[in-house]
Amino acid sequence: MKRSIIIVTLLIMASLVKGQYFQSLSNFYMNGQAVNPAYAGSREVFSANLMYRQQWAGFDGAPRTMDFGFHTPLKKLNLAAGFIAYNDKVGVSRLTGFAINYVYRIRMKEGTRNLAFGLKTGVMSFKSDLYQLQVNQTGDVVFNGVIIQNTKFDAGLGIYYYAPHFYVSYSLPVLSRFGYNTIQQYDTVNAKVTNSYFIMGFICNLSNDIQLHPSFMLKSIKNDGQLDLNLSFIVLNTLSMGLSLRSSEGISLLLEYQINKQLRVGYAHDFISSPLQKITSGTNEISLRYELIRHYNVYSTRFF
Repeated sequence: MKRSIIIVTLLIMASLVKGQYFQSLSNFYMNGQAVNPAYAGSREVFSANLMYRQQWAGFDGAPRTMDFGFHTPLKKLNLAAGFIAYNDKVGVSRLTGFAINYVYRIRMKEGTRNLAFGLKTGVMSFKSDLYQLQVNQTGDVVFNGVIIQNTKFDAGLGIYYYAPHFYVSYSLPVLSRFGYNTIQQYDTVNAKVTNSYFIMGFICNLSNDIQLHPSFMLKSIKNDGQLDLNLSFIVLNTLSMGLSLRSSEGISLLLEYQINKQLRVGYAHDFISSPLQKITSGTNEISLRYELIRHYNVYSTRFF
């Protein structure tokens, strides 16, 4: 019985990692296709992204995530495409995979307003090295040599509307899950959608040099959910500074800086308000974005 409970706990944690790691709205601005496949191509240039997130720093076995991706518009066909690869680790479990995003865009007002429909297809692989677990009972061999692993198809859906100063996004980014059942099959697929995201925001001018960027993200997980309310200030189209109030954990600090025309860096820190604050200093996330552009325009300078 104890073994079954531990295995179920491990597999549930691992199956949720891919849905849980996207905690920062800053990551959507820098790498939106990680949560919505319809985001691919919306930057109107070739855009490559790298993100690393360390959740609950200082806590042994806490989730860590790294992903890399790129996307580009295919203007003549009203299409866009993207690629993303990821590696999530929590405890002795690891989830890795890659996906290709396909996007069809209805372009309006000479392409300044777009309604995009996205489809993600890919492969995800789960592995849990249970033999690495530390057990309380000395000499307990119940997990000796036990490795659980499997690979399966993954898919996701999304819709994204964006204009120069407004955007709204809805997505179901992960449709497949790894599970456990009573007949010792560790590759059960739960076809029910577990995570959905609704994101909306806009940018308005306060002066010639300062813009205001309010936004929110609603993440639904079965009968539960999480709400992020964000407010950022953009200075000289270069520096973005903001705070995000999260319903589940506390406050996040968001910073982004445009180093040059091609390179942008983002950082987010979550201040934990739950009892976990006694054992962790919070969560850190850093992201980089590189784009093949030669001059600024309404697309390359916008902050989403």
